[in-house]
Amino acid sequence: MIKSLGFALTSAGLLLASQQAMALSVSANAGADSQGIEASQSIFPTLRASVGYFTSDDSGHDADAYSGSLMFSPYLPLVDLSVGARYQYQDTHFGDGGGVGLGGSAYVDTPIPLTSVGGYGFYTPDGLSHGDIEKSYEYGAQARVNVVSQTYLYGGYRYYRTDFDESGEHTLDSGPVVGVSVGF
Repeated sequence: MIKSLGFALTSAGLLLASQQAMALSVSANAGADSQGIEASQSIFPTLRASVGYFTSDDSGHDADAYSGSLMFSPYLPLVDLSVGARYQYQDTHFGDGGGVGLGGSAYVDTPIPLTSVGGYGFYTPDGLSHGDIEKSYEYGAQARVNVVSQTYLYGGYRYYRTDFDESGEHTLDSGPVVGVSVGF
């Protein structure tokens, strides 16, 4: 009985570890005046945690953003959906601060093999922000192509704007973006 229980626990641990090892992904993207990188890891079958860094001088001044998110991705047969929360800290010429944003993404397959289209968005309201940030929002539309297993190329449009306490609203980035996401 003890050996059977030990074998079952060991097998379950190895299965969980093998699923976790396959769930790491790294994504890098760039626009005309911006670059970003994000690492994401599944922590449960439908829950992902990620950390990221984004920099842009699209506004004429340097803007850096550091983020961490927790996203829920239920299994749905027709759509790749994620919803959750992201904490983001911004270090910009216009002010410094951060906040918790709510948002997500949705992608659907197209008739073109291995290709999906969709969008994403995050909104940080005044009540969940601190420092010089009053509110912030980021959204975008993308097309992505699955090149090989767990590797995507994507392109689209990103719009990123923040309302600062003293200096008002500023667009930190807007324009075309291309990127790659590699899963391990």
